[in-house]
Formats: sequence, C-alpha cells, structure tokens
Amino acid sequence: MFKYQTLKTSDNNKIDAPESEYLFISQSQIPDSGSGLFTAIDIYKDEIIALFKGEILTEIRAKQRANKGNDKYFINLLEGSIMDSMNVMCFAKYANDTKGSANSNFKNNAIITMDDNDRVCIKAIRNIKAKEEIFCGYGARYWKKHGSNNALIESGNQNEY
Repeated sequence: MFKYQTLKTSDNNKIDAPESEYLFISQSQIPDSGSGLFTAIDIYKDEIIALFKGEILTEIRAKQRANKGNDKYFINLLEGSIMDSMNVMCFAKYANDTKGSANSNFKNNAIITMDDNDRVCIKAIRNIKAKEEIFCGYGARYWKKHGSNNALIESGNQNEY
C-alpha cells in the first residue's frame, strides 16, 4: 500500500499533454521488477509526471482484496478511503521503487504526492532525461508487507510516501 507525502504541487507544473504522448511502459531496468515507467521527453524538477487512477474501495472490499494478496496497487487517500489501481489503465502504477531490490544501483527520481486538486500523482524530484525510467518510493510499510526491502527496513526508516 503506497502512502504519499502531503506536499502540494502547483498545476502550473503539469505537463501540457496527455500522458500517453510522453510516457511509455517497458521492461524495468531493475532486475525481476517486471514493467517500468519511462519518459519519452525531458521532465523537469517539480513537474507532475502522472496521475494515479483507480477504483475507490469500501473497507470491506479492500480487506477482501488484501486477504487474497491483491493489494499491491492500493493507495491510502487523505479522507481514509483506499484507491486500487490494479485493474485500471494508469501509467503512474508502473513507476518502480529502487529501494525494493538489493540489485538496484538506481535512485528514486520522483515522489508520490498530491497536486493542487488533491489528486495523487508522481512528481519529479530532479530533472529526468528522455528515455529514463521513472522511480518513486513506496515506503517501508509497503516493503514490510509485500517483500524484501533490506536497505529501508534494516535502517529502521519508517517514512511513508
């Protein structure tokens, strides 16, 4: 389950094009991570890269999916509900966390946050060049539940994104 920082961003930092025109999905550079999110254009620090989309779940439905292990794309929203991006076309859900693999030499170049309209999004924390993979942190709680994240869990860092 992702947790995002409550940092607000200005819509002036939104790329003025449909996500499908500048984002693409390909094999992640992180071993054993499946698909990853890549940019076809240069993205500048503080630009909104992509919005998360998903199904808003009732508490009962969220628990049912979690009990079946179908909660890898859950995002906790500010008002307490849960959004699930698993069965929705959403570029943002393909951004991998570099901290999820001991085999990764990459660093996260984006964060999960909120835009000015209270939508969950991915925002660049540095300039990202065309054809680069987009990486963002999921937080220690995610890795504790869904798999090994030695660097984050062993360090005791409990920051959530």
